[in-house]
Amino acid sequence: MDITSDSLEHPVAVVGLPGIANVGRISVETLIDELDAELFMQFFCSEFPPQVIIREGISEMPKSSVYLYRSAPDEPNDLIILTGDFQPTNSRGVFEYADFIVKEFASLGVEQVYALAAYEQEYAAYFNQFPEEPRVFVSASDQEILDRISTMTGVVAMKQGVINGANGIIPVWAATMYDMEGACLLGETIGMLKMDYRAARRMVRLFGDFIGIKSSMDGLDDQAEQVVEFLLWAKEEMEQRGKQLENEESRSDRYIG
Repeated sequence: MDITSDSLEHPVAVVGLPGIANVGRISVETLIDELDAELFMQFFCSEFPPQVIIREGISEMPKSSVYLYRSAPDEPNDLIILTGDFQPTNSRGVFEYADFIVKEFASLGVEQVYALAAYEQEYAAYFNQFPEEPRVFVSASDQEILDRISTMTGVVAMKQGVINGANGIIPVWAATMYDMEGACLLGETIGMLKMDYRAARRMVRLFGDFIGIKSSMDGLDDQAEQVVEFLLWAKEEMEQRGKQLENEESRSDRYIG
């Protein structure tokens, strides 16, 4: 597919690489599926882990893939979507990867780069919020874009902290080195989840609303409800264990000797 900046309508880039609970990767792969985006570029990275991906018995080198969604007439932006099998494994690899892909975005006329990833909470903080919808924590390259995102329901502007890995670096690299706007949206999750479809559903719907995608984004509903069922079970188990510990500690025959 031959794509030039002249053929695109105000393109926006969105990134979601594997990470905590795979929230970012699930989110962008859902965008690809829901929007029927077209694959137009794949590339390899020497800083990926030295592993081969097996799919249905066929071995493949790990790679990154870039897709294009051409907006509907009532939507404001075409969408460039990046995902991949891995993130680079070291600092140098992350920065080289970020520079390579942001240069590609720049050549296509992209002026805004968003990353979708995960915000790992401690169990107590997470379950105090559950079963409300996962919150989305956001940081941005400038105050104006931060304000626009922060006004959305369930979005929390990060006060301080760090974001690790390529999902965090890419939008900031785009803003710092290429004068683009950038923001990182982090879906609330916990470490016990390997695939948090619930947080990814929240991220996809929020991002779609923010940039004006009209699709319903309901492809994750069944998997998200399975995550909810697991979390309800996990919360009950944790509460029961807490009660058992309280009962044991209150027994009158306990002593220190």
